[in-house]
Amino acid sequence: MDALTQSSRFLMQATLGVDEAVIAHVAQVGVEPWLAEQLNQPAPHPSHYAEQTEQIWHHFRDRLLHRHGMAAINGSGNNPALPYKWYFRMAWWHSALTEKKHLLRQRIAQALSEILVISDQSNLELDAVGMGSYYDLLYTHAFGRYSDLLYDVAMHPCMGVYLSHMNNQKADPLKPIHPDENFAREIMQLFTIGLYALNADGSRKLDPQGQPIPSYDNRDIKSLARVFTGLHADSYEYAWQTDFWQAEYNGYPVAFEDGIDKTYKTVPFVNMQKPMVVEEAFHDRGAKQLLKGRIRLRGHQDGAAEIRSAITQLVAHPNTAPFIARQLINQLVTANPSPDYVRTVAAKFGPHGDMKAVIKAILSYPLHHPVSGVTLPSGYQEGGKVVQSQKLKSPTLRLTQILRAFGVHNRANRLWVIGDELLDQLQHHPLSSPTVFNFYKPDFVPHGPLAMKNMVAPAFELHTSATSIAYVNLMYYWFFGGFYPAVSLDISADPNLNNVPELDTDTLWQQPHARLNLNLKPYQQLAANPASHDGLIDRLSLLLTGKQQLPIKGQIKEAFSSYQDRPDWVVQTILFMLTISPEFTVQEA
Repeated sequence: MDALTQSSRFLMQATLGVDEAVIAHVAQVGVEPWLAEQLNQPAPHPSHYAEQTEQIWHHFRDRLLHRHGMAAINGSGNNPALPYKWYFRMAWWHSALTEKKHLLRQRIAQALSEILVISDQSNLELDAVGMGSYYDLLYTHAFGRYSDLLYDVAMHPCMGVYLSHMNNQKADPLKPIHPDENFAREIMQLFTIGLYALNADGSRKLDPQGQPIPSYDNRDIKSLARVFTGLHADSYEYAWQTDFWQAEYNGYPVAFEDGIDKTYKTVPFVNMQKPMVVEEAFHDRGAKQLLKGRIRLRGHQDGAAEIRSAITQLVAHPNTAPFIARQLINQLVTANPSPDYVRTVAAKFGPHGDMKAVIKAILSYPLHHPVSGVTLPSGYQEGGKVVQSQKLKSPTLRLTQILRAFGVHNRANRLWVIGDELLDQLQHHPLSSPTVFNFYKPDFVPHGPLAMKNMVAPAFELHTSATSIAYVNLMYYWFFGGFYPAVSLDISADPNLNNVPELDTDTLWQQPHARLNLNLKPYQQLAANPASHDGLIDRLSLLLTGKQQLPIKGQIKEAFSSYQDRPDWVVQTILFMLTISPEFTVQEA
């Protein structure tokens, strides 16, 4: 494999997308030096996404006031000027499409967002700034310790609202009150140890009857739920001074006073950026143990200290390293890692979860090495070598790779993609999953050859007849119509709508200063010479698929054979054919 091919394929795993210049740079300096440079960069500003989101929100609020005045602020709890989900989406897309420095960190944050899930498909849709703050945790902790990240996640008000442990109280059988068990269950099932006891290579341990061994039971959930009691918002705040909430309660609610606690569990009237705090009077300070005594909490500790101790012990549990290692490998490289791959990555995890070491191990593992002394299950080896590892790219990753490859831009220099049409058509968007279980089950596999080989293909759960056709249509609209994702810079003309930004795609595509464009001119210049068409296809193929000399090359040439003298049409056809091909949509290592 030559340096350019190696770099192109590596960068598809390690970034949200790059252009030819970055591929050439990595080919020149080498994959390992580039990886080391990315891993050792200073951490970015800790409020990167929150501040961008807030700036965008205020941009639209100012326009609302300018056009409609204070009369537009209805104060009814369905306020059109609240920080709705679109503002975080705009900040995410602008960063995703313009970032030039923290390319690896950006990719890891996106991968973590599909493991440590919150979603705007909940009442979090009312607080985009809070969601930006949550995403900042994933971004800033991407190369740090998993235990620190998970503690901050547990204490973040967005997670407190999403998995309902904000305002969780210790048991009081006289009322009766019992601790909410939702977060306690999911932090074990999804964020640390998983459902079943695991070997170091990620395979399940079996009991004498050959059945998998549960890693926890309902008693463990109840014990752990006692840990996450007494948590409430740091403070309360209001989008506007005229909010009726402020007038009614004067801004000084008591967190657990009867009749107020449930009201103030609702965003956006709690501070959704500062970590939650513990009201010790409502925290269960008794001793606790779970997982057959593996986790012991002595009791009479401050609530925050006990939460940190519980999380530290969960991360150090022997299940957590292979469980999280496999999930990160699935996100970045392959849906079916070999046992040796999982074991190698898990060995770098350590007691606190060394993310930098884990990421380096994932992206440096030799996937095409001879197998020696390793027995792999059916489907993992052919002719004594590990088969080429593959995964279906998520819809969002496909789109970011395309847009970044061709320097997407607009005249306003604000790439504020609203994301609605992408989520509606492709069923995928950052922080928009339907449940805490993400967009697809980790063990999903479509019927056919993969199932027969005991392999999995999680992302195929989204690849339905509807979404597959929608994706092809979307690429057609992009390349033949120029209808790239809709960007909003102005407010809706109707003050009675329940949102501030303009969301109608037909309206947005008519705004020339906001409309996105790709830089295709260099390729169109090459396409002007029919003798260059073979080389052009190879060049674009390398950029988008990490391969040259594709088997569909003849089909691509045939598709534009009748208008070879139209350089723009030639390039559009090549890009359309490449982006709907398996060579692009399926990532190969």
